Amino acid sequence: MTEVAEAPSSKRTQELKRITHWINGTPVAGKSGRNGPVYNPAAGIQTGEVDFASAEEVDRAVQAAREAFPAWRATSLSRRTEIFFRIRKVRSRAGSR
Repeated sequence: MTEVAEAPSSKRTQELKRITHWINGTPVAGKSGRNGPVYNPAAGIQTGEVDFASAEEVDRAVQAAREAFPAWRATSLSRRTEIFFRIRKVRSRAGSR
């Protein structure tokens, strides 16, 4: 059995980051009413909460991915690499705030 230790309350003063879904190129807040904690394993503290998807949200995400796949498959490897590096750059800037 696994136990989760609660972080000391002094470390919980910052607001938790909300992690939503990304469907069809836009962020979508989960509507299932369920979520789960996200922890920084190095610090042992909760840093966010992730929305759990409803069956309808999963269906929408799968359909959007299915529709986007032909264009993504036709995109050159160098262009896809460029896109991923741009995403990484934006995410690393957002994480340093």
